[in-house]
Amino acid sequence: MRVSFSCGLFCAAVVALTGCTTLENPRGRLISRHRGQHDTFRTQDGWRKLVYRNNDLLSKATAENSAVEIATHEQRGLLVVDGHVAMDFPVATGKASHPTPQGAYKIIEKKKDHQSNLYGRIVSGEGQTVVSDADTRADAVPQGGRFVGASMPYWMRLTQTGIGMHVGYIPGRPASHGCIRLKKDVAVELFGILKLGSPVTVDAVAPSLGGPAEAEKAATGETAARRASG
Repeated sequence: MRVSFSCGLFCAAVVALTGCTTLENPRGRLISRHRGQHDTFRTQDGWRKLVYRNNDLLSKATAENSAVEIATHEQRGLLVVDGHVAMDFPVATGKASHPTPQGAYKIIEKKKDHQSNLYGRIVSGEGQTVVSDADTRADAVPQGGRFVGASMPYWMRLTQTGIGMHVGYIPGRPASHGCIRLKKDVAVELFGILKLGSPVTVDAVAPSLGGPAEAEKAATGETAARRASG
C-alpha cells in the first residue's frame, strides 16, 4: 500500500510540475485500440456486407457481460461486450408492412430448431404449394392441405407476439415480417453466448454508436437553430 501511495504522490507532482492534465493508462489505450479497430472496419469498401469480429473481446464474452443492439436504420447489429463493440454484423429487420418494434427486450426463449406458427407456406394434399407467403391469421388451409411454418434456426425470442432473432436471408434491406434475420455464423455465435434474460435493444441507431441520446441532441439542436433563425 505504501508503494502505491508514494507512486500516486509522485505522479501528482509530475503533473503539477509539467502542466500535463492526464497520464496515459493501459485501460485507456485498450479502449482506444478497440474503437480504432472498429472504426477502421467501417472505412473499408463493402463493409456493410461483412462481419466485424474483435477476437480479443469475443474470447471474454459471457452472458453476463454481453448485450445486443439492433440498428434498423443501418440494418446492422452489434454484440457489445463490457461496453465495447465485439461484433458488427448485417441484419434484415421488418419491412414497411411489418416493422420490427423498437424497444428494450430480453431473450425469453432459445430454440436451435424452430418453425414459425404464423408465417410459412400452405401446401395441398398432393404436396403442391398453394400459398407461398402464408399468414395463418389470414390464409385458410384447404381440405387435405397443411401449413408448413417457416424455418427459423437458432431462434432467440424477444416478444410473446412472435418477434425474435434467427437465421434468415439478408438482402441488404428490411425484408422480414418483423423478426431480426441473421447470417448463420453470426446466429450460431450469438446463440452460444447469450442466455435467457440477455438484453437486446432495437432502435433506429445503435446506442453504442451515438443513439438514441445523440440523435435526440441533434434534433434538439436543429429545433433550436430553426427557432433562432425564425
